[in-house]
Amino acid sequence: MKLSNKEEIIAPAEAVWDVIGRRFDKIGEWATAVPASAAISGSLTVDEAPVAGRICQTGIRVAPSVTEAIVAYDDSTRSLTYEAVEKPGFLSVARNRWTVTPVDQRRSTVSYDAVLTTRGVFGRLAGWWMLILLRHAGRQLLADLAHYVEHGVPSPRKQAQLDRATRRGRRPTVRAGLTTTGRTDH
Repeated sequence: MKLSNKEEIIAPAEAVWDVIGRRFDKIGEWATAVPASAAISGSLTVDEAPVAGRICQTGIRVAPSVTEAIVAYDDSTRSLTYEAVEKPGFLSVARNRWTVTPVDQRRSTVSYDAVLTTRGVFGRLAGWWMLILLRHAGRQLLADLAHYVEHGVPSPRKQAQLDRATRRGRRPTVRAGLTTTGRTDH
């Protein structure tokens, strides 16, 4: 299964690339679909990527956390490809390629092309379910990214998520491959 999407953002390509590529592990700061994220520690990077990959808390029961490794990174063309390395058993491949292209000095286009390959009967059923979820999440992800880059703060949807976690006195965190909910009050 393939999934592609793109969005024009009112920001220079370098500003968008800084968030997508150079701060790859910080997606939990701005993406509603990822309550928390952290860099993979102790791993070697490829193609001069700033980090080897990330661990993302997803909030999805079937896959509460996903570890993604950067498999290709090109700062000069503003493109990167990453692949899920720790994923549910029904997925054999989950890969995504992001590209940021300048439109002019003030605008850029960000696009992604994802590939999901499932296995087994459950994989065929879950794959369609995941594709529906990912289409919706992908549109939100691009909207969250555009808001974050254009305004310098998380989208209202992401901010509401962060506020709910703060009101509960808990803030989602990801450490050493484990998703935890840490108390923010001391």
